[in-house]
Amino acid sequence: MRRLTPLLLAVAIVVSGCTSGSSDPEPTPTATTARAITFESLKLDWPTAQGRLVVPEVPAAPAGFDAETLDRMAAVLKKWARLSTVDDGMWHSGDPLSDVRAVLPKDTASTYEEQLRGVVSPHLAVANVFGDDVTVVGTPMVTAAWHVSTEKDQANESFVRLELQTRAAYEVRIGNGPSRVIGVLRVHSLSAYKDTTDDFGIGGGWQEFGASDCALALDDALVPDSDRADSLDDLQTFIRIGRGSTVQMPELLAHDRLDPDYVERCRNGQA
Repeated sequence: MRRLTPLLLAVAIVVSGCTSGSSDPEPTPTATTARAITFESLKLDWPTAQGRLVVPEVPAAPAGFDAETLDRMAAVLKKWARLSTVDDGMWHSGDPLSDVRAVLPKDTASTYEEQLRGVVSPHLAVANVFGDDVTVVGTPMVTAAWHVSTEKDQANESFVRLELQTRAAYEVRIGNGPSRVIGVLRVHSLSAYKDTTDDFGIGGGWQEFGASDCALALDDALVPDSDRADSLDDLQTFIRIGRGSTVQMPELLAHDRLDPDYVERCRNGQA
């Protein structure tokens, strides 16, 4: 799903969507489904992150590419990932793209904005944004991982791609309801040729775990799934990836991708 151009190395958004087949709204929760899901109940012991994102050491530059270029890319990715994941001002932002644009090089920001035109859930494509009535309780728990690779464009010219994945767990609550946990995997990606200075190619992707699927499509926001059993099942996959040291994104079935067809199914109560 990549789209490369010789100058801007534009990389399309790779994945977005939901991880289960549950649909919302659900029937009024019973005593069982209303029980809380918390960091403690999930036995999560990840690093906490409130405004400050701690990431592993940047990997070494691949052969043929200099460390200086990779370091510049890493610096941008860390600023971008901090905004998208742990900046509490973004969690209920009405325009997260504006803040992200401010930390990207000018040409890269323009490419990114162009990629996002017409996507379903444009806010969630940029950052972990929650519904207006959703409160993030306490401090999120976050792990991160890097991946560096080299690829060739259509002209057989090599470029380097650097990815930073955040795995963020948020304990949330709607009103006075029980606590639930939403997990988000988000990949932030930049690409560069050997002579690239700051007009990096840009891309990425995201997946949620424990959120209401149709709220993603219709409200462009993270809202906890009312089905506790489905949430717990989803979160086990998220926790497994978050405990690892490599960038992983579970494969999404076409049925689960956020696209216009998914939006229509949600509107018709068929998702």
